[in-house]
Amino acid sequence: MKPIDKTLAAMAFLGGLFVAALPATALDKITLGYTAVNGNVPDWIAKDQGFFAKHGLDVELTLMRGGNVIVPSLVSNSMQVGTVGASTLIQAADGGIDLVALTNLSLFAPGTKDSGVVVRNGANINTPADLKGKRIGTSTIGGISEIAFEHWLVLKGVNPKEITIVEIAYAEMPNVLKAGNLDAVLIPDPFMSAIAADGSGKILSYFYGELGTSVPALVNASTRAWAESHKQEVAAIRAATEEAVAFAEANPEKTKEIITKTLNLKPEVTATMLLAPMTAKIKTADLQWWLDAMNEQDRLRTKLTAARLIAP
Repeated sequence: MKPIDKTLAAMAFLGGLFVAALPATALDKITLGYTAVNGNVPDWIAKDQGFFAKHGLDVELTLMRGGNVIVPSLVSNSMQVGTVGASTLIQAADGGIDLVALTNLSLFAPGTKDSGVVVRNGANINTPADLKGKRIGTSTIGGISEIAFEHWLVLKGVNPKEITIVEIAYAEMPNVLKAGNLDAVLIPDPFMSAIAADGSGKILSYFYGELGTSVPALVNASTRAWAESHKQEVAAIRAATEEAVAFAEANPEKTKEIITKTLNLKPEVTATMLLAPMTAKIKTADLQWWLDAMNEQDRLRTKLTAARLIAP
């Protein structure tokens, strides 16, 4: 019997360990587009805390203006995943753009106070009825804020058609309010807290928390073609998002630090900020609420099913 070459045996053993440590298949690099609102926190945590990397993902986060920019980027594959409002996902599908939700991110839950309608000082707006005839700013026409706001107005006995909605970026809202060019804005944190802190406006209502049920706000989405050809990546994104949500629930102060760093904010802005309710799982009932609301507002041209809007 020949003696065993100890050097070769050691090399073979180490080589086996190296192969075992590698993922079964290399996962594609992902560019993930997000907007500067705290409903996107799970993605920021997953990047900051290494949860994406833990699950074999190489994710580059890219700040985008809004869903109306993210959707074309997904279609062109200049980014593979994007955070969009649930209504933006539905509108894209209604327009023939085959997008699907991969995960949930944040919720509008009863009692939510991380977003609201902020009115300018001197506008004499103290009740929902006082909004009649006013000009209200929202980040995206047809976005989650406008749709949820109109639903809330109806619940309060106000006809949405008596209000003018104007599209304006979140970052511009504080200055526009101060200038008196708008009477109110639909705005999330961190911007809402900043306006309240500098005294340029007052919060009329946290209307997102008065919808009567929990509904998804922002979701991670991709094209159906990408999701179907990258099932490992989709599974990894879902696992990383689950861990990120659990981290946020257990570490609220650290989560605020991540928001401060990601959005380059002053710590005093995020210190009093209320975190948006978060969840990773997306269910058909979640999207059905938006389908019903959008159909009630005559915003859809086709018949869509909630199940079709979620990646397998």
